[in-house]
Amino acid sequence: MEFRRLFDDRNAARVRFETERYRVLGFMVQLECLFGDEWHPVVRYDTAHGFAHRDILRPSGETEKSATPVRDYNEALTFAIQDLGANWEIYRRRFEQWLKR
Repeated sequence: MEFRRLFDDRNAARVRFETERYRVLGFMVQLECLFGDEWHPVVRYDTAHGFAHRDILRPSGETEKSATPVRDYNEALTFAIQDLGANWEIYRRRFEQWLKR
């Protein structure tokens, strides 16, 4: 399943996940922000590399990876959606500052 959650006309979360019998098998939740006329991925939670983690993405292409403090992928997916919903403005401002450097 995949959907987008719009925070406003310049900020959205892209959510993609796969389940089997109510169990999340894998997911990706990514904050995407519009700067000028280009969408940029800013923060991404996913299960690539075999564990749930958050990637802080920089305009330079560098990525800062940190594990998500959860018990399973179901909890990690919920955590990711809630974190981006609560903190997208903070993540956007930080990325915008990096763009100005």
